[in-house]
Amino acid sequence: MKKILFVLLFLLSLSSVASARIIYNLGYGFGLDNSGNGFSKLDKQYYDYYKASVDFEHFYSKNFSLIAEPFVAYVNRPTSGASFGVSGLLRYYFLNETTFRTFADGGLGVSYNTLQYPGQASKYLFMPQVGLGVEFNVGKSTKMFIEDRFIHMSCASLKEPNGAVNSNTLMIGISF
Repeated sequence: MKKILFVLLFLLSLSSVASARIIYNLGYGFGLDNSGNGFSKLDKQYYDYYKASVDFEHFYSKNFSLIAEPFVAYVNRPTSGASFGVSGLLRYYFLNETTFRTFADGGLGVSYNTLQYPGQASKYLFMPQVGLGVEFNVGKSTKMFIEDRFIHMSCASLKEPNGAVNSNTLMIGISF
């Protein structure tokens, strides 16, 4: 079931590529292992990773867009490994100025990880996420982005144990 969902989300991400604005992102993330239910069970197991993604943003109005975001991440600590996946995000631009716009986004992603996180029964993880960011006009059609995104990674209680990694990712991006 998880593999089917993973493939469907990936195919959905490819469906909006033709008419989308493309944003190239690089990011750094850090997080904590959460082996229990709730934030009261945070462990002292730290994670950090580097993330690269390409956003395919399709606008439905001046302020609303849908984003398909395939990504790859390199986990640096506590052990090294890679994560591959896709996220679907809804973005709302809520402050539109001539030189910049602010936005909030949120959505769900799925990933496959080459390393096994402690406290998780699967290498396939779900990733609900929310973020805040700013888009800057730096040229006629060139835009720069800065975003801070909270990501929760777990197997969504489909298997036990269902620990989680809660992380914060800082990203910068550019579109031409």
